[in-house]
This record gives sequence, structure tokens and C-alpha cells, in this order.
Amino acid sequence: MEENQKLKLFICYSHLDEDLIKEFIKHISPLRNNDLIQEWYDRKIIAGQDFQNTINNNLDNADIVCLFISANFLNSAASMKEKAKSIELHKKKGISVIPIILSECGWLDDKEISPLLALPTDGRPVSSFSDSNKAWYNVYTGLKAVIEHDIKINKLTIKETFLEFLENAELLTKAHSQKENVILEDIFVYPILRKYDDLGEYEKKESAEKLIEDFGEYSKILIAGEGQSGKTTLCKKLFLELRKKKFVPIYIALKTTYYHENINNKILDSFKDQYQGVSLDEIEKSKIFPIIDDFHLAKHKEKHIQELVTYSHQIVIVDDIFRMNFKNENIIKAFSLYKIKEFSPSLRNELITKWKHLSDRKNKISHTVNQTYQSIDQTTDLINSALGKVFGSGIMPAYPFFILSVISTYEAFEKPLDQEITSQGYCYQALIYLCLRKQGVKNDEIDTYINLLTEFAFYLFKEIKNELSANEFNIFMEYYLSKFNFPINKEILLSKLQQGQIISLDCCNNYSFFYQYIYYYFIAKYLAEHCEENKERIDAIINNLHKNENAYIAIFISHHSKSTYILDEVILNALNLFDKFKPATLRKEELSFFDDQLDIIIKEVLPLADVTPEKVRAERLKLQGEAEESKGNEEDDISLEGDNNKLAVELRRSIKTVEVMGRIIKNRAGSLERDKLIVVFEEAMKVHLRILTSFFVLIQDKKGQEEIVNFISGRLNIVIADMKKKPSQESLKKISKIIFWNTNFSVLYSFIDQIIRSLGSNKLIAIIEEVCDKENTPAAFLVKHGILMWYNKNLQIDNIANKMQENNFSETSKKIMKFIVVNHSSMHLIDYKEKQKIEAKLGISSQRLLIQNIKKSSEQQ
Repeated sequence: MEENQKLKLFICYSHLDEDLIKEFIKHISPLRNNDLIQEWYDRKIIAGQDFQNTINNNLDNADIVCLFISANFLNSAASMKEKAKSIELHKKKGISVIPIILSECGWLDDKEISPLLALPTDGRPVSSFSDSNKAWYNVYTGLKAVIEHDIKINKLTIKETFLEFLENAELLTKAHSQKENVILEDIFVYPILRKYDDLGEYEKKESAEKLIEDFGEYSKILIAGEGQSGKTTLCKKLFLELRKKKFVPIYIALKTTYYHENINNKILDSFKDQYQGVSLDEIEKSKIFPIIDDFHLAKHKEKHIQELVTYSHQIVIVDDIFRMNFKNENIIKAFSLYKIKEFSPSLRNELITKWKHLSDRKNKISHTVNQTYQSIDQTTDLINSALGKVFGSGIMPAYPFFILSVISTYEAFEKPLDQEITSQGYCYQALIYLCLRKQGVKNDEIDTYINLLTEFAFYLFKEIKNELSANEFNIFMEYYLSKFNFPINKEILLSKLQQGQIISLDCCNNYSFFYQYIYYYFIAKYLAEHCEENKERIDAIINNLHKNENAYIAIFISHHSKSTYILDEVILNALNLFDKFKPATLRKEELSFFDDQLDIIIKEVLPLADVTPEKVRAERLKLQGEAEESKGNEEDDISLEGDNNKLAVELRRSIKTVEVMGRIIKNRAGSLERDKLIVVFEEAMKVHLRILTSFFVLIQDKKGQEEIVNFISGRLNIVIADMKKKPSQESLKKISKIIFWNTNFSVLYSFIDQIIRSLGSNKLIAIIEEVCDKENTPAAFLVKHGILMWYNKNLQIDNIANKMQENNFSETSKKIMKFIVVNHSSMHLIDYKEKQKIEAKLGISSQRLLIQNIKKSSEQQ
């Protein structure tokens, strides 16, 4: 705030006390004449202005609010409403709220007013003074002190060097291909926090943005987050937002040493480094907001917490809430506890969108909305693949650092095609190298670290262990030293690997890899480099792709080597999956039994009038987030033993095999020979189509249909048992039949969609068109156009319309095609002319193009 800018003073009063307000305004004239304040009250509203809006706007923009308290005030609904708003602004924005007691009343029983320091001194009413001038002078001096203090805080400016730190995006500063310098504000997205009670029990999710808005509700806040979760970035944002609210945040970093000095000395030193214009002792402690980063590094934590007791607000950042280990349990109970969550699909999309829109160019290349969607969707596919969201809950944490590092590495440092490692593989490698270099590992030492990590990964894999005890790790190191030269101090190496969050030494003294992706990267590296002597192990991996670990390792092996051995083995494996069945064609003769039931199968859902692609996408992302929340790795526990599980395992293995094949050809789209890409795509697609044929065999059986319909009817009977007016058994059977056939249609649709998502890529369009055109079946046509729509944003209305008119195109296939078109159109911008063309050519109402049954489609995917 500039020195000559006046503070805005809002007068909140009852009109019955207006004469006293005039006295107050008269007595504060020196403050007004010296340009310190500009007072405002509702008598300044001029004719024609919106009365309530004008009051609200002035209150929202006030720096100081004076509440003129009397029985009249406490009895006025309007005054009490303004009082409540003032208290809210005091908590959220740090504005000063001063009760001025006009006359004897029950103000001390008001829970919001009584905690505030009132004027005249000690809350003595103005009316009790024998000389009213003395009363108003007392108010004047008290108000002047508040104004002078607020002006000092406004004079306080952040030093340029510290401002640079606050704006610094660290490793991502130079990582963007279109922007010379990325700053924090360019890429910051508020994380979601998990809130816990003082017993460590999870309560709810809450945005960090809301936490900032509601700072006044909390005195002490403890935020936990693992490495690279964005703790320091959040500290920077908290600092900037608190400063906007006229608090005085002070950032204290305990990064380099186990801090053991008095924390107040650290606060003073940090204040001097961060601010200029005012000394710390001139600021009330109620305005000071210490933000202590990496507090878990402090040696005497309880002592430091006691030293902070004089500060009414404080934020403490740690790595783990549950490792604070205080003797006094009441210490942790004084804090509101939060933990930083991984980014949900919605937040990942927000972050990706921000990154893709960054540019230094004044005249940026103009892209259509759908071109922008294409760029974002392709990047999202890359990120979901890198994070490991394709198979399960993930192998890399979905934090901004990892997400943006993968994008920037892929964009700026993509390896030439003649290199051994794939572009996406290079993203993982770059992240590992980055972690090592952050710990000061020299370039000529990198190879030693990488070799040790590769051998450690294989040792774990060979021993079928996730971790090694300290004794077992020493045995491994003895083995390693007998095999390789080791020119680096062991303790230093292990320290850097732990600090770089590559190797973890847990509280139970066990060694493991910090993140799964690091383990998969290195075990795959070893197997790729020692393929011949490990063929049995590789075959075991390929034959058990239903386990997520094996699926990840198979893909990572393909990242490391151009050898097609593993891909050839995966193809052979795929040929044996559901090999008793022919691939489904979805022709009319094949689906006649399905076509007969179309009158009871899902119709397109009519839209809400104001739904846009952005809203549809937001709802999709929300549903995907809910799916991720509930997704775990329990499917890895499926056993190969037992007849009941054999079909489930075979189905899961088939789906995972196709996913692995899809990931490999997407990653190797420019380095595998064309014939190989054709074979992989064709065989992968046929796996799913063979599964569909097996499904058709199952549901065509009349006796089986009857049994399932009766089963559904029986379940419905249980559901409606308590209903007063129950439907007839005939009605129940009809409803059960509708449920049965709609479920079947959903399965059919989801398998086509699964092929599209698993195998589609904008880099493989020519391959996909060649294979699908050669197959020349409705099933292949659906796959081809589903991929063209999603990955190329190409909707070929005429081609689709002509194909749907062919005799062999089943009615069920037509319905699936319409669903795909509606689904695509709901997520992209389709102009009026194209909507009319879709309606005329495909028989889909243009109104229906705005939305599809989002929840159903998302669940199918």
C-alpha cells in the first residue's frame, strides 16, 4: 500500500444513535485532515444508488470497521448483520474491527463482540463520562493507535530477493518450451487436503483454497505431505495470500540442519531477510503468522512449539502427522491437522490446461476449441500412463512436480528415434537423474548410482521381496562389492539416495525403493540388458499380466530396449487368449438376438439446456476421481487356483494383455516396424472381440437368460419387500428383463470403448485405418471411428451414415455408433451446421448432442 493512501473506515451503527455518530466524526477530523483515513457511513449514499449494495461494497473494501455499540445497536437486525459481516472480514482478511461502547448495554454477552478490545479504554461507555469530550478523545487516541499500526503494516514491503523466491517455480522455471521463465503463479493449482481430528481419524476433504479463506477459524495449522507433494510451494502461496489479507507471514525453512536454537531468533532473522520498511517489534504478534517448513527436521520439536505460544497464528509443515511423537499429547490437539492429497483427475486437468496455455508469444497461434481439447486429451493420456493410472491406483504419485516434469521432459527432451529408450521411458529416466542431481551427484558418478540401483532392483525381484532388512541389505552390498568396483563412500551414497527419495529406509529399518515406478524402471532395465539369461523370468511375467506388477514391468522393458522379444512373446500369449472363439463382427446375423431386444435398451438421454462440453468434461473428471478414490490393488490378489477364479483371471489377463500391447505400440509408434505395429494392433483388438463372442454365447442361451432374469426378479422382490403398493410379478419380470438387456448392452459398449482407449493413438491412425478397413466389419468400423473421434477429433458424418446403411450393419451396432457420436459431441464443440448434419444423416436429435448419460458412460470406461 502506498504511504499516502488513506485507510477506509466503515461506521456501523443504529440510526437511533446518529447524533453520537456525528460527534465521533467531528472528533476524528484530524485523522481525516492528515489523509490517514476516509470514513464512510450510510448517510453518504446519494439518491439513485442501490442502498444495500452500496453498504455491502463499502464494508467489503473497509480497512477498519467501528461498531458503535448500544442497546439500539444490539436490537437492530441491520446492525447485527453488518456486525457479523465485519467479524467474518476480520477473520478472513485481517481487517481491524473496533467496538466503541456508546452506552450501558449487554455487549459483553455477545460472543463475537466481547473478545475484541473495545473503546473507550476497558470498554467504558461514552455515556458514563462526565465530559463527553474526554470520552471521544479516549476513542480518538485508541483509534489513532490502530490506524498507525495498520499503516506500518501497509508500509511493510517484501524484499525483492525474497519475492523472487516466492515466485520461483524451481526446477520447472526453465522447463517450458514456449515460455522463457515459468513462475509459480503460472502453474499453481490449489491441492485438496485431507482433514484429520486430533486422534488422527480422517474427517473430510477440503481445498487448500478454502483453508486460506477460513484462516480466521484456525489458530494453529499443521500440514503434512510426503516428498515432492508441494509442501514448500503451498507455503509460498500461503505466504502471498496471508500478506494480501494484511497479516505478516514469516517463512522459516528448516531444510539444511536439525534446528535446535530458539525458534524466535529464527523468526527474527527470517523477518529481516524477507521484509523492509518496519522492524518486527513494531508489529503486534496477533498479526504475525510464522510458517515453519520441514518442521520434522527440528531436533527439539516440543520446545519450539512452546516458544511459538506467544503467536496466535502459526502454520507448521511436516512430512508425516503421525511421526511427530510429542510427549505431551495435548500439543497435537491444539492443531488443525491436514495432509496434502495427490491430484485428482480434475486437478490434473486444471494443471495440464494451465501448462498448455503458457506462452511468451504476444501473437500466439490461434487454435480452435477442439484442437485445444486434443492437445489436453493427448497430454492427459501421457500423464495417466506415466502415473500408472491405466492399470491400478498408480506407480508414481500424482503431484504437480511429477506431472509437470513428465510433460516438460516429453516436450523438450524427447530422445531421437534411434536411441534405445522410448520417449516416455526417458521421462522416467530424467526424473531419476533429476533427483540424483538435486542431491549433488556429479555427472561422472551417475553411472555408479544407476548400476547399484539396477542391481538392487534385480536382487529384490530375484528374492521375491518388496524390501530388505538392514542385515539383508548389508548382505546385498557385500555381494555387490564383490562384483563391481565402488568408488563412492557407501554412507554418502545411501544418504543421497534417501534424501533424493529414491531409496527408503523406514522406521522399521527396512530398505526399499521410495516409489514403485523407480523399482519397475530398474528391474525392467536389468531384464532388458540380460534378456537371454532371464527368458524364463520374462516368460513368467508375460504369462501373468493379470498382476499389475508384471504389466508395469513388461511395459518398462519395452521402454528400455528395441528388442522385439518381449513384444513377440506378448503377441503369442494374446493368440492363446479365448482362442476357442472367433472375433466378434457385430454383423446383423451375429446380433439378430440382440437386435430383437432393442426396443427395451437404453435410449439417448435428453440434455439440460445449458450443458456445455466444459461442464460435461468437469462431470467426467469428477466421476473419474471418485473411481480412483475407490480403486485399489485387490485385483492383484486373484489366484490362478480354483475353478471359480479361472474365468476371472483369464478375463483380467486378457484385458491387461491388450493394455500392455496398446501401451507398447503407443510408446514405440515411431520405432517399431510398420508390419509389427499392424500385427500388434490387429491381435490386440481380436482378443477383446473374442471375449465378446464368448459373452454372446453365454447370453444367447434361452435357459440361461431365464435363470438370470428370475434371479434379478428375486433380488427386486427383496428390495420392494417393505413397499405398500408392490408391482405384480409380471411387472417385476418385465423390469428384470429390461435390466438384463441393458446390462448386456453396457457390457458390449464398454468392450468397444475399451478397445478404443487401450489401442487408440493419434500416432497410429494410418495403422488403425489399414487394419480396420481390411477387417471390414461393423466391430472394426466402430473401433476405427471411435479412435478417429477421440484421438484425432475427426467426426466423419458422411462415412458413418453410409456405412450404417449397409445391410450387414446390425441395429445394435448402429445404436453403439450413435452412442459414440453423442458421447464425442457432448465433450467437444459442435457448431449448429454440423449438428443439423448429424441429425439429418444419423437420425440423432441435435438437442441430444449436448449431453449423454455421463455417469453411465464414465462407469463403462
